Amino acid sequence: MTLASGYDNDNEALPIRTDARVVGATLRAGEKAEYQLGKDRKAYLVPAKGAVQTDDVRVNARDGAAIRDIDVLRVTAIEDSEIVPVDAT
Repeated sequence: MTLASGYDNDNEALPIRTDARVVGATLRAGEKAEYQLGKDRKAYLVPAKGAVQTDDVRVNARDGAAIRDIDVLRVTAIEDSEIVPVDAT
């Protein structure tokens, strides 16, 4: 995953000026990705292309899923996909 971050200690990340991180990943069908979120944080997940599943929810290209109250965001690609998760407070 590629990182854009509002945290000073995230070296070599694209800087953003808020308490947030924007990450991206390219997944082939059947591949899984995990992101350590934390229950005090929220996430917004958008597949730029393809379709993915998080928990029991399918999220298609250009759809968005608001996520909260989980420690780890787990995403499984249903199709070849490009995803953009946003981690924020």
